[in-house]
Amino acid sequence: MQITKPQIARLQTLYGQLAAHEIGVGVDRLARLRWASERLGREVSSFGELSCEDAIFLIDSIQGALGVKVPPRKRLGRAQARRAGLDGRKDGAEFAAEPQFVTSADLARIENLLAQLGWNQDNLANFLSSSRSPIQRADKTIRTSSDANKVWWGLKRIAKSKGVWKRRAA
Repeated sequence: MQITKPQIARLQTLYGQLAAHEIGVGVDRLARLRWASERLGREVSSFGELSCEDAIFLIDSIQGALGVKVPPRKRLGRAQARRAGLDGRKDGAEFAAEPQFVTSADLARIENLLAQLGWNQDNLANFLSSSRSPIQRADKTIRTSSDANKVWWGLKRIAKSKGVWKRRAA
């Protein structure tokens, strides 16, 4: 999911406050983009290209540096968290009777991992059509949360083997 306009405004405002309080932090656009690139571990050429998850991570890190209280994020309930962790991962038929459609949060999590790998949608399509695809059916689209989990865990394994896996607070 793409960054929203309020998130861009919040991020730019907070960065201005950080630059005013920290020594050696530039206030110009290039300094701001360099700072975001260092935090995210990839090149950022514009705040407009960030995902919502990237924006949340950057906003929370600035607020933490400034000592601003970070509001708690909405957490999943026990059953929903269990499903999110197990659906599609050798869970047998426990969740197969009631499949859930993939959510934008699931897709954003996969997008963040693709960015860590330096992959685009073509790379993902090639991975899903390969013999090592975690989706074992003719239609290789990510439709359910089970599919999203299978793809995410497969990509995570690739990221770890390439040494680019970074766990980020969302």
